[in-house]
Amino acid sequence: MDLKERVRESINSLDLPVKCLLGYLNGKHSPELRLQMLPGSTVIDEDYAGNKTETYAMEVIMAGPDEGLINETLGKIAELLADHDYIVTSKDDSFDFSGVEVASFPHPILADAQGDVTYVFDFKVTVDTYKKG
Repeated sequence: MDLKERVRESINSLDLPVKCLLGYLNGKHSPELRLQMLPGSTVIDEDYAGNKTETYAMEVIMAGPDEGLINETLGKIAELLADHDYIVTSKDDSFDFSGVEVASFPHPILADAQGDVTYVFDFKVTVDTYKKG
């Protein structure tokens, strides 16, 4: 399923000071912006054919020395995802987008001794997936 790639692509369509990458922060860049799919998708509904409606927990995380830049960047992303017209489309037909729910707004989770701060916000994406064959 190409869900996380399509969400990252939509984030990178914004005019942001840094590109969003997939995976965990690695500290190789500053500032650093990442999209992570969190473990534990939830099956909301499944039919006898194996088609499912599922919710995936995701988070956007950003670290760097400039809290203002982080807040501005994550604010733009949160605004994009919270828009009622937001949609992503699978390029490999692995899902149909149903909706997104912003679960938290950007908030700090860490400040280190070098002066970098880390902010995060969570959201849930609901999609329909279809059993192949």
